[in-house]
Amino acid sequence: MLGSRLPATFAGLTLVAALAAPTGTTAAAPAGAIAWTTCEQPAAAKYQARCGTVRVPVDWAKPSGPSIALALLRVPATGDSTGTVVSDSEELAGYGGSQISFFLQHGGNYLSRLPRTHATKDIVIFDPRGLGGSAGVHCAVPGHDPAVSSFATSVGTYDRLLAHNAATFAGCQGTAGLTAHMGVHDQVRDLDAIRSALGESRLNWLGQADGGERGAAYAAAYPGRTGAIVLDAAVDPNRSAAVRAIDAASAEETAFTHFATWCDTDTTCALHGQDVGKVFDQVVAKADAGGVSNQAPSPRPLTGAEIRITAGQYLAGYPFAWPGLAAGIASAANGNGQTFATYSALTYTDPDYTASRIQTCADSPAPAGLPRLRLLAQLVRRSAPHTGGLSIAWEAMAGCVGQPTAHPYTLPARVRPSSSILVTGTTGDPISPYAWTRSLASDLAGSRLVTATIDGHGAFDNSPCADGVIDGYLANGTLPAANLVCRT
Repeated sequence: MLGSRLPATFAGLTLVAALAAPTGTTAAAPAGAIAWTTCEQPAAAKYQARCGTVRVPVDWAKPSGPSIALALLRVPATGDSTGTVVSDSEELAGYGGSQISFFLQHGGNYLSRLPRTHATKDIVIFDPRGLGGSAGVHCAVPGHDPAVSSFATSVGTYDRLLAHNAATFAGCQGTAGLTAHMGVHDQVRDLDAIRSALGESRLNWLGQADGGERGAAYAAAYPGRTGAIVLDAAVDPNRSAAVRAIDAASAEETAFTHFATWCDTDTTCALHGQDVGKVFDQVVAKADAGGVSNQAPSPRPLTGAEIRITAGQYLAGYPFAWPGLAAGIASAANGNGQTFATYSALTYTDPDYTASRIQTCADSPAPAGLPRLRLLAQLVRRSAPHTGGLSIAWEAMAGCVGQPTAHPYTLPARVRPSSSILVTGTTGDPISPYAWTRSLASDLAGSRLVTATIDGHGAFDNSPCADGVIDGYLANGTLPAANLVCRT
């Protein structure tokens, strides 16, 4: 979900236009008990979880029109419950998807970071509209096609990108009107409907990446209904899609530099003693020449773009994923790209990858026209000589080229929620650059910023210090000192 508040100008060229401010707020669905039942997924029993649904309008401006069901999963407090925390689970891949499915696979790790919250609060995970178990959108043409470059720098490549994006959007089907109502504009109203149905007067929320953006948007739409809200590694709604692509390119290249430095100093790195940047560049070139195979029974060559986007996913997983990245690069240098192929397949898993693109484009206009896109490509490549600027932010932006923005979204210049919002992030985040964390905190009056001076995507996933602060705030409302810095 990408948005913009101010125009961004580079070298005298305005890339995107300012968006209109949000208009009013729509009343939430009436409060009502959710019928919690046994979940269909066997893994839910491990967490004593129950499943339920909340019905919401497809179009909140037409509350009596078609409706959809949002899928929810509730993990009960291990002790006496004092309320509910709503969460989007963990956001590691960056492209969205079923938060419920992700939690059921990794919930043990998630809950281990929130021991006090788990003891005193019910935790509710839900799938956003159009994804997972919530009234899904299904697209006949996958949003990712390795034969279509997202770096359209010629008339031919630009025309192919336009045609591919058009075919992808035309092939998407769901409940009548749903594809036009997938963005933040409608999601924050869904979130308030969930709050109401849970019987909570205020929303307690833990959101990561896109979920962080959703939490900030909720605070702007319903400032009087905010409780304990945590925004970790949040996407900043006040930066245009173009600016985000530039920010992310620089952040990802910095993370790659840190990875290369680690390889220089750690003998367990498969590339120790080599020029890591040079080897990686050679692998990308080899892939573009058709020399790196996915090693499948019906093999196909990987593209250099797939090598780069997958490397970015590995860089997000500091420190546990970096040895795997080094080993993958070493194997790909010999033509074996199986490691990269596996992660690439996970990155572009459908139906949720393509459906999440519909969400993004609902809010965020992409640069229009080949000259602007070509200029943006030059800027990101200049700041990312190894990773090439091919980030999640770039792919999200490029996937919207040529497509109309249904409901442009932006935050007001200053958001004044009724409670303090905890904003957390790492200085070495390759997916959600720290600049987004810092600027979002400055836009939320009364917020508290927690900075983890480490690598990796998100403080919640990588900083025990930040985990403790987040857990304390969600469990009992304890806020840290202003501008707390975590070094672990």
